[in-house]
Amino acid sequence: MGCCYSCFFDPGVPDNDEWRHMPAPDSAENYTIQKCGMFSKDYNVYHGTDEPSEDNRQLWMNKEGDWWTGKAYIDIENFHLKTEGEPNNPDDEKRGQVLWHSQFIDTPHFEQHVSFGAGRHERFLGFFDGYDSDDDDEYYGRVSHSGQFWNKFIVKFSCRTSAKISPGKTKKGVNFRPGIDLTLNVFSKGTAVRIITRTWEEDRDEEGNVTGHHWAYHNHDQEFVDWIEYKLTAPGGVTVAIFRCQGTGNSSTWECPIFKATKEGGFFSEGDCKVETKAGWDPLLGLMLAHLCSSEYSPNQIKRDFVPNFPGRNRFRYGKANRPRGNLWYAPEGDDRDQETLNGAEYEGGISIDPEMFQAIPGYNREFYMVPPFSEEELAAEAEEEQELNQEKPKIEIDWGDLANCAPTQPCAVLRKVPAHMETDPETGLLVFVPISFEALTPPPAQEKVEEEIEVVIDESDDEE
Repeated sequence: MGCCYSCFFDPGVPDNDEWRHMPAPDSAENYTIQKCGMFSKDYNVYHGTDEPSEDNRQLWMNKEGDWWTGKAYIDIENFHLKTEGEPNNPDDEKRGQVLWHSQFIDTPHFEQHVSFGAGRHERFLGFFDGYDSDDDDEYYGRVSHSGQFWNKFIVKFSCRTSAKISPGKTKKGVNFRPGIDLTLNVFSKGTAVRIITRTWEEDRDEEGNVTGHHWAYHNHDQEFVDWIEYKLTAPGGVTVAIFRCQGTGNSSTWECPIFKATKEGGFFSEGDCKVETKAGWDPLLGLMLAHLCSSEYSPNQIKRDFVPNFPGRNRFRYGKANRPRGNLWYAPEGDDRDQETLNGAEYEGGISIDPEMFQAIPGYNREFYMVPPFSEEELAAEAEEEQELNQEKPKIEIDWGDLANCAPTQPCAVLRKVPAHMETDPETGLLVFVPISFEALTPPPAQEKVEEEIEVVIDESDDEE
C-alpha cells in the first residue's frame, strides 16, 4: 500500500558480527526499523532499541513493485549471500536469504457516505465493536479555517485490504523460518471533514486597477483515521490474532501477543519504529507484522490513499433539517450484528491463540534451514584448524578382514592399513583377536645374517667320466 517512487537501495553487508547470527524461532527480540533514505522504499533493521548504528545493523527490508499493479512485495532479508554454496538470486548476487515474504494481493477498497440529517446509514464495522466515533463538533473543531462560513460536510469512510505473508524458501523448497502461509486482513474507519468559507475579493486588471468584486470560496479539508483493525488468519480461516490501533495523534502503538510496536512522528516526517517481539513466536514474523502495520497500513498511509467525495458547496445548505449530521450513524442490532466482532473496550492489547496451537495448525512446517552463524572465511579457517589437529594425533585404521563384525567400537583415525592376527590366550587356550598397536609397527632390530658353511664333496669317479 502506498506509492513506490524511490530508487533501488543496496545497504551492503554490515561491518559487524551481528548480521551473522539469526534469532531463535521462539525468542523474544527487540528491533528498530529505520527508513534507508528520504526517497527510498527500503528499511534497515537494527538489533535492539538503542540508537541505530553500523554496530547493530542486522537485517533489511526490501520492497519491490507498486501496490496498485498487484505485484508489490516486501522481503525481510539477511546478508548471507549464498545458501549451500550457491547465490540466493542468480540475477542479483548481492541479495540475501529471504526470511519472510509479504505479497500485496489487492488494492485498498474504500467505501464512503456523506452524513446528512434526512437519512440514517449503517455504521462501518470491522473485527471489533463496542466503540463509536467522536461527535461531529469534535471533528469540526480540529479544522482550522478563516473567512465567512458557508457550509460544512462530514464523510464517513472505511477501507478493507489484505496481504499474504509466508516464510522464505531455499531453491530446494526448504523454509528459512518455521511457519505457515498467513493472511493479514486490514479494516480501517475514519472521518473526513470539509468546511467551506468565502471571502469578498477584488477583481483587478493587468495594470492592477480594481474592476469589480466577487465571492471566493475556500475548502478546508482534513481526514481522520479513527481506528485501524488487523486480523491475522491461517489457511482454513483460522484466526491467529486480532488487534487494533487508534489513528489519532502524532504517535501510534500496535500491540498484540505476538509483538508491540511504537512509532513517533507526524504526517510528513515519521520517526523510527521500535519493535518488541514476544516469546514463543518467531521474532521475524512479529517484525514483518510490525513493519506492515507501521508503514503500509499505518494511519498516515491510509490518509494518503483516501480521496473523499464531498458534495457541491451548496448541497444541504438550506434548511436546518438538511444539515449534515454524522451522529445519526448507527450499528446494526440483533441478528444483523456480526457475532464474531469483539468488544474493543475489553481487548486493548489484542488477542491471539497460543503459540502451541498456532504450530498445531495443519500445514505448519517446523523444519527450516538453519543459517550458519559464521562467514565462509571463518568456516574454512575452522575446517583447516580441525584438519591440522587430526594430523597431530595419528591413529591406526585396522583392516579387519573377515572379522569386521568383531571389531572394537573405539573410534580411530586413518594412518595406514595393517593386517590383524589371532593369538592363543594362555589362560583359556582359546584363540582371541589381537589388533596390532602402533608400537607393533616398529620394525624389529636388525639381526646379523649368519651364512652356513656347506661342505661340497666331489666324486672323482664321476669327473673322470
